[in-house]
Amino acid sequence: MQASPEKPTLFDRLVDREERRGLFVVAFLRIAMLAFILLLFSKSNTPSGELYSLLEVLTWFIPGVVIQIFVAYRGHNWRWLLYVLAVTDALLIVYVSVVPDPRHPFIDHEAWVYSFVTRDRGIVFSMIMMALVILTFSPRLILWFGLWLFNAWILGIAWLVNRPGILISQHFGDQWSPGESGQVPLYNRPEYLDVSALAEQVVIVVVFTLACAVMVARLRILIRQFAAAERAHGNLARYFPAALADQLAERDEPIRIGERRECVVLFADIIGFSGYAENRDPQDVMRLLNRFHGTMTTQVASYGGIVEKYIGDAMMASFGAFDAMSCPAANALSAAQAMIERIRDWHAQDPTDRTRPLRIGVGLHYGPAVVGDIGEGESVTPAVIGATVNLASRLERATRTLNAEIVVSEDFARQLEKELPEIGRMLLQSLHSHDTIRVKGFTAPIPVRFQSRRQAAPANAV
Repeated sequence: MQASPEKPTLFDRLVDREERRGLFVVAFLRIAMLAFILLLFSKSNTPSGELYSLLEVLTWFIPGVVIQIFVAYRGHNWRWLLYVLAVTDALLIVYVSVVPDPRHPFIDHEAWVYSFVTRDRGIVFSMIMMALVILTFSPRLILWFGLWLFNAWILGIAWLVNRPGILISQHFGDQWSPGESGQVPLYNRPEYLDVSALAEQVVIVVVFTLACAVMVARLRILIRQFAAAERAHGNLARYFPAALADQLAERDEPIRIGERRECVVLFADIIGFSGYAENRDPQDVMRLLNRFHGTMTTQVASYGGIVEKYIGDAMMASFGAFDAMSCPAANALSAAQAMIERIRDWHAQDPTDRTRPLRIGVGLHYGPAVVGDIGEGESVTPAVIGATVNLASRLERATRTLNAEIVVSEDFARQLEKELPEIGRMLLQSLHSHDTIRVKGFTAPIPVRFQSRRQAAPANAV
């Protein structure tokens, strides 16, 4: 049985995308260079013997543009064409840099012509083309092009040295000092070819090639590390809220030491869900739960909250527990009212059961809670625990006895007024005051406020 091809990793997709983009950029720059050369060499007073003909320029540039665009669209199976193009470019660059008249390479010119051609052109074209190859984001292609460029220049220098009438120094590679007057007449002669300078330029090309290849290789390593970090962050986001996943990904220490923080805890639950799910298909029940939790999570995240956990048809969220938040109470109340409004919209668009509409209850409490990581080894999860959590859960249960959609503690109401004095009082006006209620697990009665189902109205985002 033939093995199925491996699925490309995030790193492979990122590199492939950048390589394709690089090919398009290089193709565009080749066209720009073509336009520049045609404009530069289109002057009427320029001697024709020193120019490239239009056909020669098109022969050099146009196939390269076509090949790069073709490979960018067709992918890796045709990348070998880029290596063929690199060899062709390297040979052509050196060819036009050392041959006085590229249209007639076999005609011998006077010795001074070769000297002036190399002084005028040098390795400028080589460096320009190397800069274009860097944009392909391929270290192998950069090294391949640099290798052929080096070989082509060695052959070009050897060809120049053997031109008739060319003069070179008998002490190749020696340091020349301006005080050595004997070298001055030789250096100033038109037919003198400075082989040392050409060799130094070739060395510069080699060093530049190696540096560029190392730089691109380092960039690919950084992209690989970035892809690994993004993959790890994505895995975290599958099990933790996005905001919490961001914090976990940025933390250096593996385990958070417990700390006490003032925060808002929100509990939301579907009222009467057990009766709703009793006679329904399990798949329909799970689809409903997934849709419900997805909708509620979106509203919580919209106001900066973090969903701590799902408990069947219930959910727990916190505001300001894991990160600093200027208005946790205002954000939590706005999120709660937005959750209820989304449930209304849900029923208006898709009434699953008109005889038993979906209803939720929300409890909110502000107070101190212990925040930290629970577990050991690989089984570690961030958690918010304490009396604040327990009371918020009890307040959510109280929505049934009070026939309310939202029940908040008096501590929550005071915090809301403290955060936004004027707007907070306006929001609290929509809540009914209740003296106290008895809550399981708490000895003292709890003063609360609640939003009745009969007068529910969504608040503006705060």
